[in-house]
Amino acid sequence: MFFTLLLLSEIAVAQENPPASYQPPQFRTVEEQVRPKLPDNLAVKLIADEDFAPYSFRSRTGSPAGISVEIAIAACEQARLACTVEVLPFAEILPALARGEADVAVTGPRLDEKTLAAARMTRPYFRIMGRFAVADTSTLDAASASALYGRRIGVVKDTVHARWLAAYYASARITPYADLAAAGAALKSGEVDAIFGDNLQVIYWVAGEAAANCCRLLGGAYSDFDYFSRNLSFLVRRDRPELAQALDYGLDKAQEIGATAKILRTYVPLDPW
Repeated sequence: MFFTLLLLSEIAVAQENPPASYQPPQFRTVEEQVRPKLPDNLAVKLIADEDFAPYSFRSRTGSPAGISVEIAIAACEQARLACTVEVLPFAEILPALARGEADVAVTGPRLDEKTLAAARMTRPYFRIMGRFAVADTSTLDAASASALYGRRIGVVKDTVHARWLAAYYASARITPYADLAAAGAALKSGEVDAIFGDNLQVIYWVAGEAAANCCRLLGGAYSDFDYFSRNLSFLVRRDRPELAQALDYGLDKAQEIGATAKILRTYVPLDPW
């Protein structure tokens, strides 16, 4: 809970500052699509996990917020849909969709066989990845297993990130910590040579007040679907295929006009790739 509150605080600071200046790559391969024949301003109810920062969460004012929420709204605008958003506890997302109480789940259920049997998936709009960080004074310029041979790497214990390091960085000295804040503090004090964790969480720590400009990202983001990577897509009711098509159309258009990039730069202070 402490780290969740810290993360929300860093997100709030990022939103209050001018957007970052990096240019995200085009994540989606834009397809030649035509908006389906739906009425303009069709009412669509979106639901999202209330505790999945920075992708979706309840803001300080109680309203829905997050990267995924804002990308969904941008897609709705481009698809000429009148979308509203409600945040719910994780366990209520899929049942609400199944009962027809909402049209689209923006975040929440994992994209497994059970979920995909109950809902239609848009094409992915983002991917959860992993990232290394080191002290600014470090001489390391690469994050490969050979570059980190014998180095001390901090990671949150009993996580997919820790298991990935054990599988691919066995030649390093892997040091577990209770949470990313503790691992970051160890990096700042020189107790470890690098830290590894969720891409955006590492970015928020590096750019945040606790780091006090001590550290930098090392290399690019890592993607591994056997461990920590996960595509993020919207889940649409099975009986609304035209709505899934409309959202894919809107997501493509949002990326094309730069709306998606602007949202990412607003929420994420350093290049997530």
